[in-house]
Amino acid sequence: MPINPDAPTDKPETEQMVVIHRTLRREFRNLPSLVAAVRPADTARARVVGDHLALVLAMLHEHHEAEDMFLWPVLMERVPLEKDLIGLMETQHQAIADAVAAIGSGLPAWTAQADATARDRIADALRGLDEALTVHLDLEESRVLPLMHEHLTVPEWLVPQKHAMKNGPKTLAGKLNLAGMVLEDATPRQRAWFLGEMPAPARVLWRLVGARRYLTYARTVRAAEAAATG
Repeated sequence: MPINPDAPTDKPETEQMVVIHRTLRREFRNLPSLVAAVRPADTARARVVGDHLALVLAMLHEHHEAEDMFLWPVLMERVPLEKDLIGLMETQHQAIADAVAAIGSGLPAWTAQADATARDRIADALRGLDEALTVHLDLEESRVLPLMHEHLTVPEWLVPQKHAMKNGPKTLAGKLNLAGMVLEDATPRQRAWFLGEMPAPARVLWRLVGARRYLTYARTVRAAEAAATG
């Protein structure tokens, strides 16, 4: 079902992408302070924040990988006059991917020891990633989403979503927490759309245990900052 009931059915509804972007913006805005607030040697808190960071990094990776594989090549072919813009999207993706890989490579050592130097290095890298991601998403939403709306078919638009769902978290907990992150700031219609895209058993599971589980998860992750600064 569409988010906007008045949206044309023969065009991609790009608001769906904005919903995912909003989740990424919120999480990467919060992560630097969450990491920075973990006390040295507090490995329990480092694991809580580190596991959440790994989940968000994986979400960003899958989102961009799907665009790289399925959207940019089509737009390059359909809108050759915008090849410089699409090329910039690809360049920004690569820079973001490099930052994600660098942060991810430092996570195991930090979560194991909660070393202050490693913590500060990751927090600084996350601040830079947040800035780069904000610039990228702003440009994509203002310049590229209109191109997708006009030049992609609905089936082409849906391919990256299916890819991301197939290649998302492997554990049930990860799937539920990812759904919770997307639904957290969703409007009622955005919520109905996202839940409608989930398989029926997953929707039932979300309503039975997922929503409650996510509230506990979010409180635990965000309590890491409060506990460290309190």
